[in-house]
Amino acid sequence: MKIRFKSGYYGVINGKEYSISSSDKGWMIYNHDIPESEPILLIDKKDANKKIGSAYVVRTKAKYQGFVFTIFQNKALKDEHKVRLKLNNLDFDAYDYYGFPYRKDDASIVVQEDELEEIWEERTPLARFPFKVDKIKYIKKEGKFL
Repeated sequence: MKIRFKSGYYGVINGKEYSISSSDKGWMIYNHDIPESEPILLIDKKDANKKIGSAYVVRTKAKYQGFVFTIFQNKALKDEHKVRLKLNNLDFDAYDYYGFPYRKDDASIVVQEDELEEIWEERTPLARFPFKVDKIKYIKKEGKFL
């Protein structure tokens, strides 16, 4: 199964989710289904709250071997259906389990996508915008894709 793991700023415009980024002129809107695409729309800063129904930061998390990680995936990993799982800096039990020195900047492991027990998106509000989405959206729960 081909999974797209999200990370970054997202907004809901006319009921559809888009990648968004800030610029001097306003908010640039991207079709997140097309990697590295050009903006499809520019929303002026003064109109942003009227046109963007909800805005938030997404971090995709996963549970693997009982520990919680943040998922990272580049094109090379995606082509091999793998993900890089980054440890939380304060998860000392996981650091001990995987044998990493404490506070190592790149405490991460690479695993196959299908080895992940659970996958979910954590969404946090983007300042000055409404937040009308679920804080957590599960992609895989109890070993089953939703």
